Amino acid sequence: MKRIFGSLLFLIFLSVSPAFGVEEKTIIKAGISNTNFSTYEHSSATFILKGNSSIIDMADNQRKSLEEDCGVYVKINDGIFYLYINGDEKPVEMKGPVTIASSDVISVKEITRKGSMASYSGIIELKSTKPDKFNIINVLDMQTYLKGVVPNEMPISFGIEALKAQAVAARNYANRPMNNHTNYDICDSVACQVYFGANSQTSISDRAVDETKGIYALYDNDIVLALYSSASGGITEDYLKTFGNFVEDKPYLKSVSDTEKLNRIKEEDYFKNSHPSFDMNSPRHRWKKTFTREELEQTLSKTLVEQSKTGAVEPKLQDTEKFYGLEDITVLKRGSSKKALEVEIKALSGNYTVKKELPIRRVFKQNGSPLYSANFVVEKEFNKKDEEKENEEKSQDTIFSTSEKSEPALKLKEKFGKKLPSSFTFYGAGFGHGVGMSQYGAGYLSSYGIPYNLILRHYYSNVTLGTIPKKVEYNNFGLTYSQEFYFSKNNKNKKSLSVSKSPLKKELEEILNGKEKSKCTLIIENHDKVSNIEFFINGYYFSPNISEFKKKILKTDITKYLVEGNNKIVFNPLKLSDKKKSVKFYIILGEENE
Repeated sequence: MKRIFGSLLFLIFLSVSPAFGVEEKTIIKAGISNTNFSTYEHSSATFILKGNSSIIDMADNQRKSLEEDCGVYVKINDGIFYLYINGDEKPVEMKGPVTIASSDVISVKEITRKGSMASYSGIIELKSTKPDKFNIINVLDMQTYLKGVVPNEMPISFGIEALKAQAVAARNYANRPMNNHTNYDICDSVACQVYFGANSQTSISDRAVDETKGIYALYDNDIVLALYSSASGGITEDYLKTFGNFVEDKPYLKSVSDTEKLNRIKEEDYFKNSHPSFDMNSPRHRWKKTFTREELEQTLSKTLVEQSKTGAVEPKLQDTEKFYGLEDITVLKRGSSKKALEVEIKALSGNYTVKKELPIRRVFKQNGSPLYSANFVVEKEFNKKDEEKENEEKSQDTIFSTSEKSEPALKLKEKFGKKLPSSFTFYGAGFGHGVGMSQYGAGYLSSYGIPYNLILRHYYSNVTLGTIPKKVEYNNFGLTYSQEFYFSKNNKNKKSLSVSKSPLKKELEEILNGKEKSKCTLIIENHDKVSNIEFFINGYYFSPNISEFKKKILKTDITKYLVEGNNKIVFNPLKLSDKKKSVKFYIILGEENE
């Protein structure tokens, strides 16, 4: 180790960063659902333990050691856990929560993932939710958790750079999921992000997680809510309009077009015809769904009631009311991606307005599944025989005599003599909510050698990549504060496809032109003006006299002290003289957005 004072120059900046809102999770608790993801509450479960294992009752620290290759059947009754070990007739009783630990993976016999018994690394925690129900919770480190997420959220065929982008997005999401749960941090289904555990891991997706270790997408010195969906159709949507109710904004989740040409295309052409975009390889790039009027009326009579209960339908349709005579479906409001945000459904029984992206998709279900996206136009069709019949009636005008053509009579004819459509066809684009990263788009960019940082910067506006800050304080125990992260000095990627052959050559070249040199900046926030700090970068010792600096943000390029692969920064605790103060440190990869 060597002491560096003058050679490590800190660049001083005037700007003051706001406090970070999210602390990094190194351990995560994932709630495990049943095979069909319909519930997270279990009345019983059988755990298969292959390694040296133990079970602990957290209520009184009662511990039961188990032999290898052990089966444990667990049920709960009146809030008490009963554990039957290897078929023993007499159970071990525990108050819970119950912790199951093993030197190998832990499998759950009743749960199937990807065609085989679900298996999990880490430990399993059982917590009661009701006297006869409990949660199964997988507690494990963040990196291992992500290795059970990435190959289930994105096909590994999309390539290493796309998988790296997915790993960062999943890491961000796991640190600030949109769903709130009582006993665990995150669920294992599409309601959060898909986590299938240890037996779903692959070597390439594991590599993507390892080669982005400790790295997050950041905006304004906070980690972003890294939303993603399968395919946007070529234009992503604003968070403000989709999830923010036109009130809450997230400036990094702005609508992004793969090419400006898409913005100029008229809606009918945009949805009915395929147009080049980064996610054009998606089977849902453009899609079509046709409903007969009778089929759609039956669906709406149920789904309008369901969505009325969520507050998405005005006026509400009650269970006791009938829906009939579907006349028309009109999009009243669209987002930046041409997404339907407000739809009017006109029927003889009444008119209804449906708001928000997801309720709109769920209202127009077919075979129990919602629309692929809310990006669509609707065309209604009429039976040709009905058209001929109506024309004949108009010419003969036999329904009402001249003497009967009073105003009430004409209204009666308009209501009961109206020809209704025979079917409705939805022409749509994309799959999912369309906010943030398009996974098929990431796969396309990866296939042309676009590095993961530029993929993320395309879909998340003005983000930087780096670590979540860590607070350094004084402590009596001499405990250090460390961060580990992956850094690559070689920013070159082998291109499997030639950019010149892509219909989006210009757009790909623009993204590649934004490529940055491999650079890493250490940032220290010294708002409390501490007198002294000491830290190590891969064994190099630093102790700059920061009391000489008048500014609150210290920055320096530390690239030359880093290695290809995993790197570690360790801060010693502050001195006793700075007992009531603190500093924060983190790193930024590439150029920082000012």
